[in-house]
Amino acid sequence: MKMCVFALVIIVAFAFTSDDIVLNGSNYTVGGSPVSIDGLAYSQTWVLDLATHGVSIYGAGDRWACDDFVLVGDWELNQIVIWMIWTGEIGTAMNVVFSEDDGSQDPNNATTVWSESLPADNVFADEWESSSGTPYDIFEFTGTISADAYPALSDGVTYWIEVQADVVDNCFVMLLDNITGSTVWYNDGSGIWVSTIDHPEMGWSTDLFVDLYGDCTAFESSTWGDIKSLF
Repeated sequence: MKMCVFALVIIVAFAFTSDDIVLNGSNYTVGGSPVSIDGLAYSQTWVLDLATHGVSIYGAGDRWACDDFVLVGDWELNQIVIWMIWTGEIGTAMNVVFSEDDGSQDPNNATTVWSESLPADNVFADEWESSSGTPYDIFEFTGTISADAYPALSDGVTYWIEVQADVVDNCFVMLLDNITGSTVWYNDGSGIWVSTIDHPEMGWSTDLFVDLYGDCTAFESSTWGDIKSLF
């Protein structure tokens, strides 16, 4: 675990200036030095000034959102954190799926590797104002994975995290403009994933605010070259 975190601190500190917002691997900065958080496997963490939109993911409408990610090192995940707007009931469970990309960067072709309905806690995080001027309360939603069912995900593999709130009332998961990988994709109940770029009600490239926590089980030496090649 500590080897994973230490290695990433060095890489991120070398690759980015203090003015950058860095949301990858086990570290992020918000206008400052990289911050290492023990157990943080992947981070596109909430930053109020980066929030642009919310997309509906309520269970009664069978609506889902998904985003891709790549881990540095092998991990067993035990928590996910996303940021939500609740317009009615505040959800206490989240349906979560991890699927493996087939190289097409299209979740319609991905293979499910793990799924569970996670019990979760909500903590008020911020008040956000939409482009129309409507204020909304933003909640940090933390879902805890069962100890006997941790998803084991591998270094350097592209995965998708798919999320759906287990509620009847409408609700929204928060998005930011795309900074890494593929855009967010959306399933409006049709069973077909459509990118937010191509969706007729959207039309922009996005990322999901999400943090993934767990235990690093192996750090692959091959990732050093892969990471350096990105910069």
